[in-house]
Amino acid sequence: MAAKIGIIGGGIAGLSCAYRLATQGHQVTVLESSPQLGGLGTFFEHQGRQIDRFYHCIMPSDDYFLQLIEDLGLSDRLYWQKTFMGMVYQGHHYPFNSALDLLRFTPLSFLQRVRLGAMSLLLKYLGNDQRLDYTPMGDWLTQLFGSDLWDLFWQPLFAAKFGAKAGELPGLYLKKRLGRESNVGERGYLQGGLYGFIKALAEAIAAHGGHLVLEQPVLQLQQSDSAVIATTQQGTFSFDALISTIPLHLLAEMAQGIDGAATLPKLTYQGVINLLIFLDRPVTGYYWTPILRSQTGFDGMVESSALIAPDHYGGYHAAYLMKYTHPQSDLYQRATNTLEKEWLEQFLDLYAPLGITPDNIVDTRLFRTPYVEPIYPLGYSRYQPRIRLGQSRIYLATTAQVYPYITSWNSSIRVAAACVTQLLRNL
Repeated sequence: MAAKIGIIGGGIAGLSCAYRLATQGHQVTVLESSPQLGGLGTFFEHQGRQIDRFYHCIMPSDDYFLQLIEDLGLSDRLYWQKTFMGMVYQGHHYPFNSALDLLRFTPLSFLQRVRLGAMSLLLKYLGNDQRLDYTPMGDWLTQLFGSDLWDLFWQPLFAAKFGAKAGELPGLYLKKRLGRESNVGERGYLQGGLYGFIKALAEAIAAHGGHLVLEQPVLQLQQSDSAVIATTQQGTFSFDALISTIPLHLLAEMAQGIDGAATLPKLTYQGVINLLIFLDRPVTGYYWTPILRSQTGFDGMVESSALIAPDHYGGYHAAYLMKYTHPQSDLYQRATNTLEKEWLEQFLDLYAPLGITPDNIVDTRLFRTPYVEPIYPLGYSRYQPRIRLGQSRIYLATTAQVYPYITSWNSSIRVAAACVTQLLRNL
């Protein structure tokens, strides 16, 4: 029997849930608060082309994402490119892809370089997973590499993503992250970009009778014995069950009084700021470059045109400068024009030694989003939220459930698959 199911959030998790449910004959309605589907995969038009607001790639290990691409008939658009990594430390530029590169990384002493290389090779094999859930990342890495390497290398590297308290994250999160990323390796992308992927996914949902409702923020959730009622500014929707893909604190606010809502973990989320720069030449050719202790407001650069052909950008090259920060921080709240001007000046100063000048800049765009990823506390596996909210008719498919794996589209699609499986089993 077909069920009537609502989904809050039109990002990749919400759309994946909707696709799975709609193709199995259920009546699906996605309620998205913004004017566009995609979540972190939203896009904007630039000179007639749809460009990602935030950088993305596909990894060979992204089995759930790759399966969804195949299910949508998009596999012929998928291509792979070998990518490389750079490093900027105190304003100096280094390649960071081989043992020889590491030996030439002069911010560290020779013995520190040898120890960093040797222990990094063993890192993914060291440590008991269960214990690492309760072991601060800083303590674990200090034990393995020594306090000097933690202070000089690892701490600034992880502080770029998680802030000053990066060392307090569970070591388990780092260990699982190592299985997905490497300095040198193939990354993938889809011809037509995420715009084409989201469009195909939305069309498939609609073709199976699903409804995608934009600019429809949910204000309140209520539950009766037989239904969940979602109240929006434009009316109410009644569902047999509902899936929430939004951050936990937002769900807790709108689901007050529903079983399980009051006990949801209270997590701090990191937002991100991206400055996308279009250039008439490559910057370095490295896909990913951490930028550490270099007097910049940004902590890294993804030169996406090292993976994605410049034709996708109208013949230009594209680089994203990024900073992960709390959405209430002064930096996140700073005016767009001010922040864009500051970062562009810092970028030009930093890359002037490589020949980048103001004449190479074609255009810029600054984007920000408040809730990218939770900062996980120690022992998070113990109270990570389950798929079903208490004994209610509300189910969860959120970034708070991907732990200990890295937040990615693949992780979100995996969580969505588990959510749909349990929901249908219970129904």
